[in-house]
Amino acid sequence: MKSTVADREYIVYCVRIESAGGSIVRLVAYPFDLTMSNGEVYKTDSGYQFTGFNAKNNLSPSVIDLEGILAVAGVSRADIMAGVWDDARAYTFATSWAAPVDDEEPIAKFIVGKVRLEDSRYVAELMHLIDAVNQSVGRTFGPLCPWTLYDETLDGETLPYQQSRCTGPRSAPDGPSLAADKVTGTVTHVTSRSVWRDSSRAEAADHFGAGAMRFTSGNNSGVRSQEIKSHAANGTITLFLDMPYDIQVGDSYEMIPGCRKRFSEDCQTKHSNGINFGGFPSVPASSQYGKYGTGDA
Repeated sequence: MKSTVADREYIVYCVRIESAGGSIVRLVAYPFDLTMSNGEVYKTDSGYQFTGFNAKNNLSPSVIDLEGILAVAGVSRADIMAGVWDDARAYTFATSWAAPVDDEEPIAKFIVGKVRLEDSRYVAELMHLIDAVNQSVGRTFGPLCPWTLYDETLDGETLPYQQSRCTGPRSAPDGPSLAADKVTGTVTHVTSRSVWRDSSRAEAADHFGAGAMRFTSGNNSGVRSQEIKSHAANGTITLFLDMPYDIQVGDSYEMIPGCRKRFSEDCQTKHSNGINFGGFPSVPASSQYGKYGTGDA
């Protein structure tokens, strides 16, 4: 039983979205903005709406789609493309428009999942937190390493030891260091929002392949780091995704090498970190062990 329920005669539905960076958007499905008893204002000018929510007793996750108009209520196309709202938390609740109270009748808590753009609108998929119990847990056995290089990201997010052990014991690291391997530079040529070049780079081809970079000045300063698809010997960097804003000559950046998770080529030769390799290169693939007993082995 719920401890508090909203007055059904005056009920309205609200959602509060909190990004990992601290940005908060408050929305209400009502013709006018609502000021809660704590002074927080829930906006209605975004024209947002979400699909109905239903909960089941079999622990299956519920999904709702949140749809709204861009450039209002603090949600912009650039922020969505830059990943500002990735992995944000969304809280839905019901209250009375006659006497609105923040979180009066909680409905559910969600994780913001896939966000797609449709003309001037966005549609965000909100996954119920119960979906976490449907995720695969535990180690998987394969020839490639499951760890994240440096056990952290260029944005400063550190993974717990249970999820990544590339640098070895946290109390006495013996693996590669992000601070030592990070490089900085300046863009000298621009081809598109995903392809640019720094002619001063002298590293071997693919040194930064599968790595990450982010701009520290220019239009894209402050945007989350982007994964590098390929790196050519002449300093050309190709990203998997376009940057939200135009890249310009003179933009400064910081960048870290990548790891393609292979034991010999990457862990041993490139990073001298064979001791912390998390894969199993000697495990035969299904195409190999499936041949035994058939006469093809």
